[in-house]
Amino acid sequence: MNQEFLIKLIGVWLGVLARMTIPFWRKLYRGKTIKFNFKYLRRTFASLVLSSIFAILIFPKLEAAGEDMLNLESGFKLFSLSFGFGFGFNAILLEFASWFEKT
Repeated sequence: MNQEFLIKLIGVWLGVLARMTIPFWRKLYRGKTIKFNFKYLRRTFASLVLSSIFAILIFPKLEAAGEDMLNLESGFKLFSLSFGFGFGFNAILLEFASWFEKT
């Protein structure tokens, strides 16, 4: 595995995990009681798997560095793009799941 591939996967995974922790931090800040629900774990796992697969399929065509060398600027651009991809993909998956959630 090369550096670009690892930066892509780490960015996607951190984006997914950041999106999943936002409701937790919001509830903690407001002083609400927090209980663990396994539906969030299932959704996080599904989002990690799906966004990783899509990132591997979409990002090979992405040229982060013009040459073979990966510098700080191109690595940061690649990480930011993959972080946003993971964050957005997880948000879409959670919104889609809430539409079909049984009330």
